[in-house]
Amino acid sequence: MRIAYRSCPGVPAAKRGFTLIELLVVVAIIALLISILLPSLAGARKQTRAIKCAANLRQVAQAMACYLAENLAVYPPSYIYASNRTGSYDLDAQPETPVNGYLHWSWFLYNRGKVGDDAFTCPEFPNRGTPRTNPGPEQSNWESQQDVEGGTSATPASLEDRQAARLAFTGNAAIFPRNKFNREINGGKPRINRLVNESEIKQPGGVILATEFNNNWRTIAVAVSGDQYLVSKSHRPVNPFYALFSGSDEYAVPDRTESFTYTALDSPTRPYGLLPKNICDTSMGLIDSPAEAETNAVGRHHPGGDKLGGMVNFLFADGHVVRKTILQTLKDREWGEKYYALTGNTKVIDRYGDIR
Repeated sequence: MRIAYRSCPGVPAAKRGFTLIELLVVVAIIALLISILLPSLAGARKQTRAIKCAANLRQVAQAMACYLAENLAVYPPSYIYASNRTGSYDLDAQPETPVNGYLHWSWFLYNRGKVGDDAFTCPEFPNRGTPRTNPGPEQSNWESQQDVEGGTSATPASLEDRQAARLAFTGNAAIFPRNKFNREINGGKPRINRLVNESEIKQPGGVILATEFNNNWRTIAVAVSGDQYLVSKSHRPVNPFYALFSGSDEYAVPDRTESFTYTALDSPTRPYGLLPKNICDTSMGLIDSPAEAETNAVGRHHPGGDKLGGMVNFLFADGHVVRKTILQTLKDREWGEKYYALTGNTKVIDRYGDIR
């Protein structure tokens, strides 16, 4: 006799579940997809940060155009020593030392309302930019191990530079002069700095105005107290040239000597004196090393690049921003054909003295 079973109304039929093997296969597929997507997402985030950094540089360019329009088309100095702690200055009568802190080119723009000081930052930097040499009374503007006037932490009386609190960008020293506007402050050397008029740059679309520092602030710091503490050199511009007569000391070149080149530190493994990114990232004093090309202080932290490292954003004198490698800018002589910000004969010749 066959017995027929009838399902009870409202009671669902039993459902077949996943086997352990099927579950493991699904998990493995999900893990594989994640491993494929994560690098793409990380790459997309890096691209986004690079674009944001370029957009900030573009804001700086617009602010600089306004500044030039109001100041007889003359670029500001990269930095000068303040006359007092209220921000007064005199190019020809600066203190012998920066006892009142620095006035930086960024201050000439944001202090006059041309742009906010956050425009000088880049999200690819751990803290959006390098700290000031003298960070001031806010501890958040300091870095660990940073030394200022012998102190290593903020106090209400801490000296504060007139400079963007966090600075990702540096200027071309051939356009943004340092504070050495007389021989007294320059140690009596033959060359001194001078302010640059934008009309002197004949092809502004082909001359770099500013770029990004290495995104590790220690690369542009110098050690004090037995390497335990560091002094930030974020106020400094990058000197892209090398003098055959006096190396990286552009001020020691005799007035009539025509000996500036894009670099004399050249070899197959170190074109234009450039070090690989991994060495730069773990070095110090790249902005002020007489034995090295200062262009090593330029960042290489954006996607793309060459065997020396990644790409970086460059702001040109006409206001456009391009991302490329530091090596390509040197090959294309995009830092200028003159050391505009120095007195004397400042034409830049090809490497090894061949006139271009």
